[in-house]
Amino acid sequence: MAFETRVISAASLSALEEQLPVQLWNSSLAAAVYGNVITLACTSTSGTPAGLWVCPVDEQQAARRGYRLLPYASPWIDPHLHPAVRRRVASSLLDDLLGLVSDVDLPMDPEFRDVAGFLAHGVTAVFRHTRVLDLGHGADWRIGYRPSVRNHVRAARARVKVVPAEERSFAFDRAVKGQDDAAVRARTASGRALAASGWPTFCLSAVGPDGANHGQVFVVRNLDCAILLHSWFDRRGPRGVPSLLVEEAIGRAKQQWGICAFDFEGSLLPSIDQFMAGFGAEAVGYAQLRGRPDLPAGTMLR
Repeated sequence: MAFETRVISAASLSALEEQLPVQLWNSSLAAAVYGNVITLACTSTSGTPAGLWVCPVDEQQAARRGYRLLPYASPWIDPHLHPAVRRRVASSLLDDLLGLVSDVDLPMDPEFRDVAGFLAHGVTAVFRHTRVLDLGHGADWRIGYRPSVRNHVRAARARVKVVPAEERSFAFDRAVKGQDDAAVRARTASGRALAASGWPTFCLSAVGPDGANHGQVFVVRNLDCAILLHSWFDRRGPRGVPSLLVEEAIGRAKQQWGICAFDFEGSLLPSIDQFMAGFGAEAVGYAQLRGRPDLPAGTMLR
């Protein structure tokens, strides 16, 4: 089976995503959120779609997210293809991408299994991890909570009420820390665009008896998984608010969307990773794809 990869237009992307179960980061919405993208489609000689990749491109013409607007940026590859064929599709997609960009630095998603198809092209797959809570077996997911998490949830529930909130009310400036004003503006615009588009999202707020807002979560759906895209809490507020917000977010996502997993989106900060692990969320690895077209295959990048 032979494959051809080509750059496609926004109109062609829109037509394809109506046929394919693409991830959020390979949708027309992702292309609109990032603005500057290269969209690649890989098809068989018969014209059957085999792969699709919306790649954000920065000002240096690198396949890189200027800002972390969406959680991942891996391609969609038809999961029904044989693994050896999927490897060829991944190779075809990356081969074309490397001919169009100066550099590649993109996070794959935890479900992406075809990194091997990239490795013959002079790229490096750096290990990262997120935390994912399995909700798909019918059992109460709370059985994996540590006692401290249960105590925090109980303490916060006595002091605040978690209520649905308009996504536009989410305090992105409190959630996006350690980044400049341009990043806050970009991530605010992205979150609001997600909600305004009709893509499945929700926001929850932890409100005290006096009406004070002590924290929020912003959750987005991707296929059968909910992703905790943004969160913040008032460190001077009632104890346990972050745990209660997560507890309520998991329950609402499960009930509203019938999802099978809840992705905390990980963190490099040990204290936050420990917080996520407290819910019984397993560490799940994914690859950060890095490489330059001018480097020979096998070159390691730091």
